[in-house]
Amino acid sequence: MKTDRVVEVWVGLDNGGWACGSGYLVAARLVLTAAHVIVAGPAEHRSFHTLATSQDIRLRAEHADTLFAGRVVWRGEGEALDVALVEITDKGWPQASVSPVRWGLTTCQKTRVDCVAVGFPQALRLPDHRRDREQLSGCVNPATGDKARQYHVQVDDALGRHMDGVSPWAGMSGAALFSNGLLIGVVIIDLDGFDGHRLTAVRMTEVFADADFLGHITAYGGNPGRPGPPYTPVLESAELASLFSSRRILQRPHSPATLLTAQVAAVRWFYGREGEATDLQHWLASDDQLLKARLIVGPGGYGKTRLARELERRAREEGWITGLVQAERADKLPADPLERLESCRLPLLLIVDYAETRPDVVQRLLEAVDPYEGPKLRLLMLARSPGKWWERLWGSTWQLQEAVALDEVDVLSPLPEDVEHRLEAFREAAADLSLALPKVRGLQQAEWGDLTERLPCPDLTQDRYGSIMQIHLAALVALLQQGPTRVPAHGNSTTTHEDLLITHEMPYWRASAKTHNVELGDDSLANAVTVATLMGAADRNQALAVLARVRGLDGQSEGRLMDVDQWLTALYPASGTGRWGALEPDRLGEHLVATQLQDWPDLLTEPLAAATTAQLHRAFHVLARAGVDHASARAVLRFQVLEQLPRTGATALAVALETEVPEFLIELLEEGVQGAVGAPETLAELAEAFPTTAPELTVLAERVTRLERAVCRCLLAAGVGDYLPRLARATRRHAEHLHVLGRLDEALVVQSEAVDLFRELTGGARERGAQP
Repeated sequence: MKTDRVVEVWVGLDNGGWACGSGYLVAARLVLTAAHVIVAGPAEHRSFHTLATSQDIRLRAEHADTLFAGRVVWRGEGEALDVALVEITDKGWPQASVSPVRWGLTTCQKTRVDCVAVGFPQALRLPDHRRDREQLSGCVNPATGDKARQYHVQVDDALGRHMDGVSPWAGMSGAALFSNGLLIGVVIIDLDGFDGHRLTAVRMTEVFADADFLGHITAYGGNPGRPGPPYTPVLESAELASLFSSRRILQRPHSPATLLTAQVAAVRWFYGREGEATDLQHWLASDDQLLKARLIVGPGGYGKTRLARELERRAREEGWITGLVQAERADKLPADPLERLESCRLPLLLIVDYAETRPDVVQRLLEAVDPYEGPKLRLLMLARSPGKWWERLWGSTWQLQEAVALDEVDVLSPLPEDVEHRLEAFREAAADLSLALPKVRGLQQAEWGDLTERLPCPDLTQDRYGSIMQIHLAALVALLQQGPTRVPAHGNSTTTHEDLLITHEMPYWRASAKTHNVELGDDSLANAVTVATLMGAADRNQALAVLARVRGLDGQSEGRLMDVDQWLTALYPASGTGRWGALEPDRLGEHLVATQLQDWPDLLTEPLAAATTAQLHRAFHVLARAGVDHASARAVLRFQVLEQLPRTGATALAVALETEVPEFLIELLEEGVQGAVGAPETLAELAEAFPTTAPELTVLAERVTRLERAVCRCLLAAGVGDYLPRLARATRRHAEHLHVLGRLDEALVVQSEAVDLFRELTGGARERGAQP
C-alpha cells in the first residue's frame, strides 16, 4: 500500500463535537472509509446504518495541517456493508491524480495470509488533537469470518484494551486492509473477546457486489487520458498476486509504439479472432476434467497475446482468477503462491507467454497441483511454434499428459486474403489509434481524427498483412506520417513501417533519457535500447556488466551507467521478473536489433561476451527470428556459433530445437562441427546437448539427427569416449527420417551404414563376452 494515500477523516457530530476515523485515497479525490465513521451522531444503542450522514466532513492528507472539505457520494446499506466513499470537494486539495488501486480477495484455503493497514487510532492522539499513524501488521485466515462475510485480522503486537473498556483502536475504522499490494477490505470493528488482538474488516467481495459502488470507482478511477478499453476495477487473488505480471494501468501511453501492445490495447478487439476466443471460452467452461492445458502457436504479430488477454478479460467476468505468469525461470517462481495454488477455491486460468523459452516454468506450475484433487485449472501456453521443447515438456510431465494430447496444438492462421476484410481492419485500427494518439505525451496538439479521412492505405494484398499487427502498424505509421511529427523517409524505397515507427520513438527516448540525467547521442541511446531488447537483465549487476560493453557507453563511470540502467528500467517496464523490458511489439524490437547491427556490425560482440546463459539464450531467439529477413542478424549468429562454439554451441542447439526458424542455426552448427574436428572436448560438450529423441517435425528431425551423426563420427575418429553405440542409433534414426521424407535412395545408403555400425557394435560385444 502507499502510505501517502492514507487520510484522516474528521466528521462533525450533531452534538457539536468531532469524531475521527481513517480512510484511503482510491482515486483522484475519492476516499474509501467505513460507513459508521461518517454518521452524524454516536450510535449508542442504535444501529449505525439508521443514522443520518454528517453534513460536515473534513479530510487531512499525510502530514498536512489543513483540513479539506468532502461529501459522501456513496454509502453501503445495512450492517454488513459498513463502507462509504467520500469525495474531496475542496479545490485546495493538493493531489490532482493518483494511480488506480488494485483490488483483491483471498482465494485459497491455506492459513496465515499477511496483511497491513494504516490508520489513526485514538491511542495515538497528539497534543494538538491530530492523530499519529499506526502501521498495523497481522494476518487473516481466509475461512475465519466466512458467515459474517468479514475478514478477522489477527494483529501483531496489539494494544490491550483500557481499563474502562474503550478500545485503543477507536479511529482505526475505515482503514484500508492490504495484502500483497491488493486492497482486500475495510477495517471496522475491534472484536470483543480478543483483548484488542483481533479486528474485523468488510471484504471487498461484498462491496464489489454493489453496482453503485463499482460505478463510482469506475467513474473516478478511469483516466480520460488513457487509450483502449475503459478502466474496470477487478478483484485479484491476494495469495497468488506475486505469481502474475502486475496489471499495471498506464495513465498515459509513453510512446506511439506502446499503442500497439496487448497491454494498452488501443485498438478494439479484432472480431476476426472471435471464433478462437469463443472456442477457448468453451474450453474454460468444460467440466469433464479439473486440469486442462492448451498450446496456441503462431508467428509474432498474429495476435496470440491479445487473444489471451481477451480470454483473460472474459474469464475474470465469470469469476475466474487469472493472469500472465511472470517468472522467466522456474527458480524465480515465488514459493508461497505455489504452495497455496492447490488450495485455491476459485477456478484458475494461468497464461504462460513465450512458453518455448520457459518450459521449466510450465512444468513447475503443473507439479504444484493434483490433476484429480486440486482446483479447476486451465493452463494456456503461447509460443511461436511447437518445437522439440514441447515434446520434451510433454514427455517429462505426467500432469501435462493428463491435461492435453501431444498433437493437440492450436495454430493461429493468417488473416483471410480477402482485401475488404483487411481494409476493414485497417480502417478500424486507424479510427481507434486516432483517438489514442492525443493521449501520448507530446502528440496532444494534432487533430488526429481529421486525418483518417485522407489516410493512404498500403497494398493489403501483400503476404505481410496476413498479420493483424502489421495492419495496425501500417495504420499507426500512416497517421503519424500525416501529422505534425512526420519524419522523412530519406528518399529510400526500402524504408519500412518499422523504420518510421522507430524514428517516431526517438523523441520519447530523448525526453526519458533527459529526465534520468542520461546525456547521450541518438546512436548511443539506440544501441542501449537494442541491447536491452536483445538480452535483458535479471538484476542491476547483470545490467551494469552488459552496459559497460555497449558501444557509446564504454568508458562511462559506474554512476553514469547506473543512470542508464535506471533509464532503461523506466523506458519500457518489464512485465516479468527481469529488470528491463523490451521495445514491443516483438517484430518491432527484432527490426531495431537488425537495423542497428547494419550500422554497428560489432555492436553485440562485447555485450554477448559478458552474457549469462539465460541472456545468451534470449539473444539467440531474437537473432534467429530477426535473421529471417536481415543479413545483419545472421552475421552475428554466424560469428557467435562458428567462432565461439565451445561457449555457444549448446545454446544454439537448444534454440534451434525451440524456435520456429531453426534452419540457419542448424546450418551453422553443421559448419561449426566440421571446423571443430580437432577440438573433441567442444564436440563432446555439444553431444551432451542433443535430445534423446528426435523432434516430431520430420524435416527438423532429419537435420538434427544428421548433425548428431557428424558429431559422433568426429568424436569416434578422435578416440574420445565410446560413441559407437550413439552413432549407430543416430544413423538408424536418420535413415528413418529420410524415408519418411521420401528421400529413399539416401535412406537406403544411410540404413546400410547403420546396419554396418550395429554389426560392428555386436561383434565388439561378442569379443568382450557380452550378450549382443
